[in-house]
Amino acid sequence: MSLLDRGEGYEPCVVYPVVTRVDDDGNTLTKASTTGIATVGRFQVQGQSGTSSRRAEGNDEGFDSERVYTVRFPNSFTDEHGELGAQAQIGWRTDALGREARWQVYGPVQRYGSSRRTRHVVYTIRRS
Repeated sequence: MSLLDRGEGYEPCVVYPVVTRVDDDGNTLTKASTTGIATVGRFQVQGQSGTSSRRAEGNDEGFDSERVYTVRFPNSFTDEHGELGAQAQIGWRTDALGREARWQVYGPVQRYGSSRRTRHVVYTIRRS
């Protein structure tokens, strides 16, 4: 068991991994699954500066501001389900209407592999 899988700070969430299909023309298409996997994650707010802050001030994306977090799942989740793809989504908390808030995984996966007990994978997420 990883040392990082213990302790407080994990919140319940639902992970919608990437699924693929082939269309009539033979193109491979990817999207988030409609079936989620219930798990827990450790969410931490990610500081922003520069372009992302200015883009959030422009308010042209449908949300008042762009919130960015990092999330880490227990290693047992990654061992069982593998790493998430770029179009995976995470259902975490609720929006103003009481619906599950969907967050999009974006950017490269951050892998930390120092030792067997402290290895982990971190994803950056934002509202989708």
